[in-house]
Amino acid sequence: MGEPPGYRPSAWVHLLHQLPRADFQLRPVPSDFAPQEQEYQQALLLVAALAGLGLGLSLILIAAYLIRVCCCRPLEPPGTKSPPPGGGCVTWSCIAALLRRHRHRFLWQQRDQ
Repeated sequence: MGEPPGYRPSAWVHLLHQLPRADFQLRPVPSDFAPQEQEYQQALLLVAALAGLGLGLSLILIAAYLIRVCCCRPLEPPGTKSPPPGGGCVTWSCIAALLRRHRHRFLWQQRDQ
């Protein structure tokens, strides 16, 4: 199967096609494009699961960093004027979570109609 005229695959495509593929039993799978074969589908699911694991790990690290930055402020000496603790970060986090929840609810209602 050849490439369509005028198509030049990027470096990412070449890199991803050179990676070894394995099915759920960690047996090697040929790199030929065969979406109807079960071994090829398992190899794609394994790659997608690894990508999802990396995404989940990065989101956990970002959340931990934001919690530390927003909530773990150093103590200030007495007598200094400062805004109330947690005034902005917690409020905006709650607003963002509520908007996200209502957006998903709205999208599901749109899909069901």
